[in-house]
Amino acid sequence: MTVDIRVVRAGQTYCCYLRETVVGDGRRLARTLLREAQEEAGVPVGRWMGRGLAVLGLTAGQEATEAQLRKLCGERGRHPDADVIEAERLAKGESAKKAFKAGVLGRQVMVTGVDLIFRPQPTTYLLWALGDEESRRVIEAAHERVIERVLEWIEDEVAVSRYGKDGIYRVRPPGGLVAARFRHYEARSGRPLLHDHYSDTRERR
Repeated sequence: MTVDIRVVRAGQTYCCYLRETVVGDGRRLARTLLREAQEEAGVPVGRWMGRGLAVLGLTAGQEATEAQLRKLCGERGRHPDADVIEAERLAKGESAKKAFKAGVLGRQVMVTGVDLIFRPQPTTYLLWALGDEESRRVIEAAHERVIERVLEWIEDEVAVSRYGKDGIYRVRPPGGLVAARFRHYEARSGRPLLHDHYSDTRERR
């Protein structure tokens, strides 16, 4: 298993992520709905995972919608369902400022996530590409299990949020990680390549 890592920042990096990565490393046309673009690209919709989901009231396996991704990664760390939270608070008579604040996950940051790209070794993904259906199912199941174990290790041993001048303060995410998973079947060149993108964020409540 090979893992590549890149930082996702609010702003241009996030826009590129939502325009390209989440639709199979392709090029999403303007004004095309996310699910529609994913269907056209032949890739599954993104799914939420991670221990931090419980703190946010989300469920593992639930579809990661464009609106939720925009709130969490594109708006510097707001709750994926911030619009719902704000509407409920406003309906109860709270001020717009307090309602907005209720949808913010702790400190707002520019680095909103880390994109982890998991792919099997070349001999494995070639067997996946050229093998029969049973071989493909076995490889995909093993691929998913390895990813689950790696993410568990990251949550237990690695995940730390740093803040303050020069990152002097370090804190473990209290609820765990929140990740959106995107399965791809091809490389950008178009050759067969089983791989998954996991956009991880630190739950900052």
